[in-house]
Amino acid sequence: MSCTIEKALADAKALVERLRDHDDAAESLIEQTTALNKRVEAMKQYQEEIQELNEVARHRPRSTLVMGIQQENRQIRELQQENKELRTSLEEHQSALELIMSKYREQMFRLLMASKKDDPGIIMKLKEQHSKIDMVHRNKSEGFFLDASRHILEAPQHGLERRHLEANQNVH
Repeated sequence: MSCTIEKALADAKALVERLRDHDDAAESLIEQTTALNKRVEAMKQYQEEIQELNEVARHRPRSTLVMGIQQENRQIRELQQENKELRTSLEEHQSALELIMSKYREQMFRLLMASKKDDPGIIMKLKEQHSKIDMVHRNKSEGFFLDASRHILEAPQHGLERRHLEANQNVH
C-alpha cells in the first residue's frame, strides 16, 4: 500500500510540474498573441493612412506632384544660396562697421586729447572710456557692441559740445 501512495504522490508531483510547464507555455503564447495583435492593428492603421494618402494623390496626377516637389526643391536651393550670400554680406558689413567705428573712436579720442591737454581729470576719463571702447571692440557681440559703443560715444560727444560752447563764450 505504501508503494501505491508513493507512486500516486510521484505521479501527482510529475503532473504538477507538467501543469506548471503548460501554464508557462500558455503565458508565453498569450504574450506572443498580444504582440502579434498589436502589430496587426498597427498594420491596419498604416494601410488606412496609405489609402487616405493615395485617395488625395489620385485627385492630382503624379506628374503634377513630382513637378511641385521639384519646384519646391529649386526654391529651397535658391533660398539657401541667398541665405549664404546674405550671411557673407552681413559679415562684410560688420567688419567694415567695426573698422569705421574704430577709426572714429581714434579720431574722437585725439580731438578730445588735443582740446583738453591741460586737464588731467578729463584725460583720465578719456583714457578710461577709450579702454572701454577697446573692450567693446574685442567683444564682437553685435547687440552689446552697438549699445555700449553708443553709450560710451554719446557721453564725450555731449561733453565736447558743451566745452566748445564754453570756449566760444570765453573767447568773446
